Amino acid sequence: MDKRSRFAILATFLLIGRVMLDFTGCTHDNQVLDEYIGGNAFSSTELVSENVTTPPTIDGVVDAMWDEVVPLKTRVVVPNQLGSDNVPANFYGYSGKSYNVTLRSMYDDTNVYILVEWDDNSHSRDRETWYFDAADSRWKQESRYPTFNSDGVLIRDAFYEDKFAFLWNVNNSVAGWNASTCYASCHTGKSAADGYSRHHTNAPGERIDMWHWKLVREGVFGTVDDQYQDDAQPNGRKSDPKTSGSGYGNNSKSLAITGTSTMVTVPKYIIPSRTYYYVITQSEVTAGTAKEVTAVDANGILTLSDNSTIDPNTDTNYSRAGNRSGSKGIPSIVSSQTLGNGGDITGKWKFTGSGYVMEISRKLNTGDTENVDINFSDLSDQYFGVAVFENAALAHAIKANLLLKFKK
Repeated sequence: MDKRSRFAILATFLLIGRVMLDFTGCTHDNQVLDEYIGGNAFSSTELVSENVTTPPTIDGVVDAMWDEVVPLKTRVVVPNQLGSDNVPANFYGYSGKSYNVTLRSMYDDTNVYILVEWDDNSHSRDRETWYFDAADSRWKQESRYPTFNSDGVLIRDAFYEDKFAFLWNVNNSVAGWNASTCYASCHTGKSAADGYSRHHTNAPGERIDMWHWKLVREGVFGTVDDQYQDDAQPNGRKSDPKTSGSGYGNNSKSLAITGTSTMVTVPKYIIPSRTYYYVITQSEVTAGTAKEVTAVDANGILTLSDNSTIDPNTDTNYSRAGNRSGSKGIPSIVSSQTLGNGGDITGKWKFTGSGYVMEISRKLNTGDTENVDINFSDLSDQYFGVAVFENAALAHAIKANLLLKFKK
């Protein structure tokens, strides 16, 4: 038998073996693997968590030990979501966008670790930035949604942040979860007043654990916002309990224009010497680096807590500059590290220029007493879904029906 014949027979046996594997399905100890042309094994639906004694360093840098873990590689897509009047709603301008996502996982006796990598070359941080509108002498915030003209042409991009999310079934409480995962709580076709689409579970006692990483609000502290979903309608999304005073809040306040009773909204804190900054930390407020706005006059001139003033009519860097806000655009968020149950997920990340690398660490069992955290300590299989938000408040690319398996 010549070499070519032997190769043909071997290829036939390999093909038969692969077909048999596909028909027998996937068990806990026998996952179906796809293959790249290069021959590197991966799964498109299953995330196998490797048991380790030495954990990876959680810093957003991919340690060599991650190379020993079989990845889950998938592609997430923004669906076409419509409002109750059958017109494009808050996903308009995003539908059809897609992103490659790669997940890897490890666990030890205490924690589960997940490495997440996804496409995104925008590194969006201008979240609802404050600017000065000289036309009516008012301070305003950029919109979190993209703006289109009557012909549907984009005329101004959204001003928001990049985000990533996981959804998990808490205590197997959500009916039909394994078949639909995140779509079990996704409700579209709602009215404009109800936000067009919302997440909520469908019965009392059903709970979904939501890990919601937010670049601006949480990212600076290397944490992931631990949230949950219940059956409250129309919006069942809630934040896990946080230690009082921790976490993030809006950088805004209402003041009467000096000498009048007319109330206007202005930034609460400003760092006068800074340009292109995206968040103000509570430590900067405490240290006095950030100055509180104490007064505003009819021309938009701000008085600060140190009695200095900002005149946006002469310093035009606070005004819009083409398609972006000016170089002295003011952040919309004041943030401190979240403490308590809401801050029990670590998420350290790096932006590569073409996407994100994030390493997540969370206890297998957080000790949650509010019944809103998933408990991994029995190492049972867990179905989940993921979402990518590229400069989007709500319009997210979705991948449902993924499965986490702990390799024992």
